This record gives sequence, structure tokens and C-alpha cells, in this order.
Amino acid sequence: MGVNMKGKITVITTLLQFSIMAFNIESLDKSLSQINDYNKENHIRIEHAKELLGKRFGRSIASSDVDHKDITELIKTTAIRTLPRKFKKQANIIAKTIIEQSMIYKMDPVFLSAIIMNESSFNPIAKGSSGEIGLMQILPSTGKWMAKKIKMKWRGSKTLSNPIQNIKLGAAYVNLLRNKYKHGQLYLAAYNMGPGNLRKALSKKIRPKDYTVAVMKRYFTIYKSI
Repeated sequence: MGVNMKGKITVITTLLQFSIMAFNIESLDKSLSQINDYNKENHIRIEHAKELLGKRFGRSIASSDVDHKDITELIKTTAIRTLPRKFKKQANIIAKTIIEQSMIYKMDPVFLSAIIMNESSFNPIAKGSSGEIGLMQILPSTGKWMAKKIKMKWRGSKTLSNPIQNIKLGAAYVNLLRNKYKHGQLYLAAYNMGPGNLRKALSKKIRPKDYTVAVMKRYFTIYKSI
């Protein structure tokens, strides 16, 4: 073998080694990034659970060491189990949207799932007696208002029949109420009965709790299915 050929092989081998090294470093960086994301998601879940449960958090199932994969599977399984048959094929994208929106608004995804479970039993085309529509049972007037706030294209009430858009609007609305009322019992009550009715109740020294109790029962039920 000539000297030039040996030199070329050496150069090629060196380049391959550098390429493999660069690939491994990139893969490591990506893995570390994912671990950091998962740790962040778990931190968000725990902090919101503490906000909801207060002193009861330490004794609750929500305080269990649950990793990202388990939570993802939990939300997906809840959706698959509960969605009407013709919507089950959308379980993955619905679960993904619940988790993504929960991270955006720093919520426990199990909490957002519990609201959906309580509102519509995961039926994307559910309709309430007062005109509420979809997974999170949103009134068209509220949906239009929130769509403008989050810069979502509003196509009338059919926007709310789209499960992904419904979750995005509902999560944003819950977050708005959470920032306003701070306390879980109050922002859940406001979500259920509207801020105006909540103000009237509070002015009479009444703190509505039935809806909060119903949602939190579902919250614990979902956690217990891990």
C-alpha cells in the first residue's frame, strides 16, 4: 500500500472518530436536555399539587415519586379508557395536549385531566344544558373571549368541538382564574359557576365547594390508577 493511501486512510479514520465523538456528545446533550425537561415537568406537577392540597400533600398519593413516563402513560390511559369509541384514536394527541398545556400554565396534568373528566367524561362533543361545548364544557362566549386572548383563530362554536383547541382554551381560562383567585377552591368554583356568580356567593359569605370536591375526587381517582 502506498504512503499516500495510508495517509488517506488515517485521515478518513480520524474524521470518522471525530464524527462519532460529535454524535455521541450531541446525543448526550439531547439526553441531558430531556432529563432536565422531565425534572422541570415533575417539579411543576408537585408544586401545583402542593398548592391544591396544602398540608394534606405529604400524606396524599400526589406526593408519590411518579416520573414523566408514568404521568404520560397515566394521562394517555385515562383518555383511552374514557373517550367514546370513535374518539379513542385521538387519545395520544389529547394526552399530549393536556401535558403540554399543563406545563405552559404550570399545572399538574392530572388536575387538568380531572376537570375534563368531571366536565365531560372526555367526550369531545358533549353539550351542556346552558350551551357549554366539548371536553372542558366551555360556553361559546367564553371561548371567543379566550381565543382572542391567546390569539387562536375563532371559527365559532365548532372551535370548541375540536378537542385540542378546547383543551387549549380551557387550560388558558383555568390559568386566568387561578391568577385571579389564587385558592384552588375559588378558581375551580369560578370555572364552574362563572366569576360573577362566585362574587355574589362570596358577598353572602358562601364559599361554594361542591364542584371542587367533585373535581378533586376525580383527581385522586386518576392518581390511584397508576
